[in-house]
Amino acid sequence: MQSKRIALVLLLLASLPATLLADKLKTYADRVHKFSLARFADWEQVPTEVGNENEVVKFYEPGNKGDVFTPTLAVVRVQLAGGEGAPVTGVPANVDPESIPKEYRALLKPKSAWRLTMDVLRPSVTGDRADRSKLKPKKVRSADGVEGKLWVYEVPLRADHSPEYTLYAVLTEYEKDGIEYGIFLTASKRRGERFLGDFKRISKSFTFFDKHAQDLEVESISALDGVNISPKRRVEIEAGLVKGWKVIVSPKKNYVVVYNTKGNKNHQLAKVIGERIEKLREQVYEIQFPPTQPIDAVSIVRVCADAKEYHAYGGPGGSAGYWNSGTEELVFYDASPSKKIDDDTVSVLYHEAFHQYIFYSVGSVAPHSWFNEGHGDYYAGAEYNRGRFKIAPFDWRLGKVKDAIREGPRPFSMKLDEKTQQEIKVWENKGYTPLADLVNFTQSEYYSYPGVSYAQGWSLIYFLREGLSRKQREQWGHILPTYFDTLKAEVARSEGLKPGSGDDPSDPDDPPDPDNPGPPNPPAEPDGDPGDSGDPGDEGDEEGDPLSEIPPVPSAGLGSEAAKLKAIEAAFKGVDLEQLEKAWLESTLKVN
Repeated sequence: MQSKRIALVLLLLASLPATLLADKLKTYADRVHKFSLARFADWEQVPTEVGNENEVVKFYEPGNKGDVFTPTLAVVRVQLAGGEGAPVTGVPANVDPESIPKEYRALLKPKSAWRLTMDVLRPSVTGDRADRSKLKPKKVRSADGVEGKLWVYEVPLRADHSPEYTLYAVLTEYEKDGIEYGIFLTASKRRGERFLGDFKRISKSFTFFDKHAQDLEVESISALDGVNISPKRRVEIEAGLVKGWKVIVSPKKNYVVVYNTKGNKNHQLAKVIGERIEKLREQVYEIQFPPTQPIDAVSIVRVCADAKEYHAYGGPGGSAGYWNSGTEELVFYDASPSKKIDDDTVSVLYHEAFHQYIFYSVGSVAPHSWFNEGHGDYYAGAEYNRGRFKIAPFDWRLGKVKDAIREGPRPFSMKLDEKTQQEIKVWENKGYTPLADLVNFTQSEYYSYPGVSYAQGWSLIYFLREGLSRKQREQWGHILPTYFDTLKAEVARSEGLKPGSGDDPSDPDDPPDPDNPGPPNPPAEPDGDPGDSGDPGDEGDEEGDPLSEIPPVPSAGLGSEAAKLKAIEAAFKGVDLEQLEKAWLESTLKVN
């Protein structure tokens, strides 16, 4: 009799949904696509990127449990290749996919949930993609009886395959009527294996159409009335709001600020952001970098509650903010522990807002890093008082560049490049980079020595804008405007664009891919030069410089390298770089 009772209890338990089997799970019903599934009850929901056609919901584990990777649960949706209306990915949101040649559009459509998730995770040690043929999936069935597959994949980010630095990824795929859903969990291997049992229950709870979800509607936001955005983009903004998030529009309606209220803490911060970013653009950006025609594009400024949420949203490890030209979003987080607006937070805003502005002013080609990142940091030093901006030395960089100058020029050796069969310089990471080399550095060369490169880029821009004597201004005052004007003209000529239009016909052979950014929340590499501290003033912190690991504006436009080369040639034509370097060194050491 007792055994029968036990068997009956087990039978009843087996028939219960996952939400009742474990109180740590609860049901999520999607108000846009009408599916449902179980989720971790104590995990926070983070908005998905506006313009991302495929990622439909994401959750992350709050708190700090010593993880290199923030444990994240996401759902992606793919209309399979060949399906009517299947979205094209890997293309900036403001580019009409029809403008891309047909043979490329087919390549850019997502072929499966796998391609959107596990296949793009590349181990930094080997650089290889996942070989799906070598992985054995397990069979799984959804709550409404759809057969699916569950994949487990590990991404080692260190040669020793340590569990802390191995990304553990689990994916379940379900397909029905030409629509495929992927349920995707990532964490470090150290903890990820513990989630596997719960993930299986989450996978089995998935329902393609939940009758309770059909009653959920996306609410219209009146603040967006009259804003120059398409109906589609408006719906994406409205649908992307999750609990605790709100929207305000800047006074001139050039920016939409989407922010986490953080327990009603961030209302004032959002208001200040909307006001200051408009005035910074009007008083500084547009004066120093006048657009050929008015910029009518409206972009999003997204303010996450804290660093944890920022990284769960997609912020790169070690960074404090980034500008995504593909989705036209400027993303950062509130760095202040109190209600008082934090100087570091607005410094990141000013830096990233420049990248945003220069994208609309120039187009798809990012300027050289010394010019691009140097100006970002130049504006990061802006001080706001009584409605006006004044540029001051950016204290995050000043000490670092002075130390590098005192150490002297960077040592280097020569080696033969196997591809070009030309001799190239191999730099040591100490001292400063001579200006003749710095101004020609590629992004990878600039980022290989991030802390000093950023500091040096800032100091060069600051010198050329604030430190020139009258005689020096006659010699070198043309460098920055000539570089910018030449680059803008060359980009417009080579791509057939009107600068300021926001057009971005990225090279379809190598498009920026905001949907597939690589491993989520990659850690700052502790074995390399960490650059400046994530905490300004705390030199040498292994977290890395929050403004030195920011994804650059994609430089993928046709003829981009030729345009940048002509800009450099025009800007420095007739300039004695040794004389310029000597004056820059002397001036920088005097800055307080």
